[in-house]
Amino acid sequence: MSAKIVGSLQSTLSKLNALQRPIVYNTKVAAEVAKQVYIKEGMSFPTGEQFSQAQQAIQKNLNLAAWKNLTVRDVAKGGVVAAELYTFFLIGEIVGRRNLIGYDVKPAVEHAH
Repeated sequence: MSAKIVGSLQSTLSKLNALQRPIVYNTKVAAEVAKQVYIKEGMSFPTGEQFSQAQQAIQKNLNLAAWKNLTVRDVAKGGVVAAELYTFFLIGEIVGRRNLIGYDVKPAVEHAH
């Protein structure tokens, strides 16, 4: 029993060891590509002022007093936008699975009953 466990662990560790080199290589490639995009696009980290502006905008949008002033028309507009977004999500799901209804799931093992 213990020999099986040790053999299984050795097999798993050898597989993980074989994956180590490709993972490290692909990580380095991704980091290099990200660095080149960062330089090419002239990107920079946000300044402290930009962080404070973003924080003020979030606090303004989370102000509960502003939510109390919503009209039925505003809520209806928001509902229509939410429905449109949900519809686009559903269309994307249909396109992604290339089927109108459900996924084509095949059983892994067929059982004889």
